[in-house]
Order: sequence, then C-alpha cells, then structure tokens
Amino acid sequence: MRDLISVIVPIYNVAQYLPQCLDSIVCQTYPDLEILLIDDGSTDSGGALCDAYARRDARIRVIHKENRGLVSARKTGVRAAKGRYIGYVDGDDWIAPDMYETLYERLCACGADIAMCGHWNDTGDDARPVRHGLAAGYYDRQRLMREVYPRMIAGGDFFTWNIFPAVWDKLFRRESLLPFQLAVDERIVIGEDVACAYPALLGAKSVCITDECLYHYRQSVGSMVKRVQDYEKEREQFRILYRSVDAVLAKYDAIPGIREQWVRYMLFLMMPRVDSLYAGYEELEYLFPFSGVQRGSEIALYCAGTFGQRLYGWLQKTGFCRVALWVDRNYAAYQKMGLAVRGPEELAGADCDTVVIANLYAETGRHIRDELVKKYPGKNICLMDETLIFSAESRRAFGLD
Repeated sequence: MRDLISVIVPIYNVAQYLPQCLDSIVCQTYPDLEILLIDDGSTDSGGALCDAYARRDARIRVIHKENRGLVSARKTGVRAAKGRYIGYVDGDDWIAPDMYETLYERLCACGADIAMCGHWNDTGDDARPVRHGLAAGYYDRQRLMREVYPRMIAGGDFFTWNIFPAVWDKLFRRESLLPFQLAVDERIVIGEDVACAYPALLGAKSVCITDECLYHYRQSVGSMVKRVQDYEKEREQFRILYRSVDAVLAKYDAIPGIREQWVRYMLFLMMPRVDSLYAGYEELEYLFPFSGVQRGSEIALYCAGTFGQRLYGWLQKTGFCRVALWVDRNYAAYQKMGLAVRGPEELAGADCDTVVIANLYAETGRHIRDELVKKYPGKNICLMDETLIFSAESRRAFGLD
C-alpha cells in the first residue's frame, strides 16, 4: 500500500459545482486517499451532498462546522488529516484524473517537500493554461536560493511570478505544510492561499515542478474579487493580509528584495479594487493607472476579467469616463454570465478614439495593444502605466508605504 494522501475540500455554498468537484476526486487514479470535506456552515444543499458522497465512499469524511471562513476550514482539515501528504481542492473547482498520482510520483522520485503543477483558468467554455514561471524539474535548497526566491513572488513585468501563489495546485509533505497553514491569520479573507503558500515555499528544503496542467480553476462572474463590497472593510482586509505576510517575510531578509516582491504582489492584488483601496481615487484627473486617460473621456474598455469587471462597474456608477463599448475576445462566455461584453471586431465602429486595456499582465496587454494598433491605427491604445503603479505616491495611496 502506498502513502496516504489527505485531500482537503473546504465547502461553502457551492452545491451547484460540488458534484463535478467530488467526482473528480473520488475517481483519481491514485486510490489511497483520505477525502476530508469541510462543510463551513453551508446554507445551501452542499452539506447534504457531502453526506451523500460519504455514504457511497468510505474514504470520505465530512466535518460540519460553523461558518468561519476559508482559512478556518483549511485549518480544520489539516488538523484532522492523517495522510503523509496533503493537498487541497476548492469546492467549486475540479481536477484531472491523474493529478495526485502525478504529483505523488514526482515527490517520491526526487524526495521533495512540495510538488506543483500547472492549472487551467476555466471561464465558461474557455480554458486557458497557466504554468509556473520556472522550468520543470527538481530544485534543491541551493537552487531555490539562487534561482527561485529572488523572483518567486514578483518578476520583472507587472505581473509575473516564478511560482503561482495557490495551495490547490500543490501536494505538500505534511510537515512542510502544517506549521505554515496553522499560522495563517484567520481574519484573512483575501489572499488566503498566498499567506500559506509562499511561507511554506520559503521553508521548504526542495520542490519539484511539472508543466502538466492538472487543476481546473473555475472563474465566475460572482467571485468576491469582482463585487464591490464595503470599502472600509475591504481596506482593512488588505491591511491584515499585507502586515501578516510581511511579518513572515521579515524573517527572510537574507533573500534580496523579498519584501519588495511582496509589495509588488500586493499592488497586483489591489489593482482590481483600486476604486476602494486607492485613497483619493475619485479626485484624480486621470483614470488610474492609465495616465493618458483623462476624466470625462469616452473610451472602449478592453478585457472583462477580474480587473475589467470591477472597473466597468465603477465607471458605470460614477460616470468618471463614458464607456462606449466593452469588449473581450472571450465575449461569448461573459455574455452567458449576463455581462454586456461584445466582440473586439466591434471596435471598428466604436464612437470613441481611446481603447483602455484593463489587463493586469503586461505581456498579454502588450500583445493586445500590438494587435489593435495594426487594426485600428487611428485609435489611442492605453496600457497600464507601470511606473505610476510602482511610484511612491501610489504606494502611499494604497497604504503600502
């Protein structure tokens, strides 16, 4: 019999997605699993679904608890876990049939503390592969110090990383996870993964990486990132995350620039919520972080992802700029979600001269810009101004000074 792997599934009001998630776990090619379903006070039928699955599969244990958030649910899971190795699956996602067998074999082959894979960003019928920014292979402590940590959290462009900051695309040796997961502040409700994943990676003696995309991360229009919440509450949530992880990284000051990487990552997390997190945002005379777009401009907004959805909602609410057209290459999937997104070809007849590309990834943004410049040479194509984002003024406005 091979080693036991504990798979922890935090569940809160995701009943519509839960069967796909649980089916993908119970059908794994690696059979020696302990499947821990942590029902974090669901008010839908999720709790009953968990119990039904447990009656059909003896490997499943269900823990029903009071709702206290994702961090609390994950802590409950790791405390209950009996496996030598531990992995996570979020209740609205699903995994490839051989995910845990593949990661387990990688760990055994090289004796690493953590194994990780790529994943799919699933939006409607569209699936985009996302891989770590490192070559596949084995990284001992020397290679981690030399090749990984100096750019692990934030690379050169806004935004790139060497290691994706999730816990669900990884398999952890038990002792390489527990102290870091249990230390995460339970008040954190944004960035729960990063508060565990990066400290665990910094504490690891070795890791191994595969380029195979084995996890499916579901992106939906209703995610917390895209909904406008209570602004002061949202600011406090980010203060907790920033200070909590910064205190951990302070112990690793021997790694050059590790805390500066953290600031840059925080800016990446905060940009989609700039309307609530940037002090004095509405008083600016330009649309931050697009320094060339003045208040009152008529624009076409390109991209309907996390940043685009929140920005579109804020512009519609405030009228800071008039959005004549909202476009995305994946417009069909967004239309199914009820969003007023059109195809990029409609830019040809758009009643505006300025196209704002609301994409947080510089490489992708540049690719979109280059395409648009060729097709619409008379239009002003605006990317985010990275110099402005990283400026001392912006850091102060975001509370990161």
